[in-house]
Amino acid sequence: MSRPNQARRVHRLFANPCALRGAPTEKFVGGLCALFLVAVFLVEVATPNAVVASFALVPLLAGAWVLSTRFAAALMGLAGLLFALAALVESTNRLSLLLVGIPTIGTAVVVRMYAVGLAPVLLPSAGHNSIHQSFGPTNEKIARFSYPIDSLTRRELEVARLAAKAYTASEIAGQLHIGERTVESHLASTYSKLGINSRSELIRIASQLDAV
Repeated sequence: MSRPNQARRVHRLFANPCALRGAPTEKFVGGLCALFLVAVFLVEVATPNAVVASFALVPLLAGAWVLSTRFAAALMGLAGLLFALAALVESTNRLSLLLVGIPTIGTAVVVRMYAVGLAPVLLPSAGHNSIHQSFGPTNEKIARFSYPIDSLTRRELEVARLAAKAYTASEIAGQLHIGERTVESHLASTYSKLGINSRSELIRIASQLDAV
């Protein structure tokens, strides 16, 4: 199986790294991860005879994978603060909390770095534009990634090109002699295949669509 086909299979199975970067749901998901962390440490403090802080790894890994650098860094900073506070409160479990906290945060950092390294595989045409920043991609670098446009059907590509030129769904339907619902269906499929969330993102890659 060719590398592009392998990449597309991975793309379908897993969320893209930084998948929520700039998305309307990023703050909501980031907030949920933060609330999960706070809940874990409240339970930790309420049960001094047990170390449950290791459950903090779950929201940390999720945030490290799908959030933007700013949100992921804030989440890890919150985790470090909570581990430190728990260690101060639970003097008898201080060593255990340190032994759990350091590898937990370290694992989240490694996952973040791995996500950044995997991004060019999920977006196979990125080539040498892969990100070399140690902790995560900036918005400008992520914008330079090429998208798996070859995964689009001929009709999806036609619709995407017109949508990227700011044509409305009804205008696209009129030009291609198809229904508006069909246009919306093609756009939804295109967004899914390209890993984008809005018309504005499609407009930003108009030149890549025209180059196919």
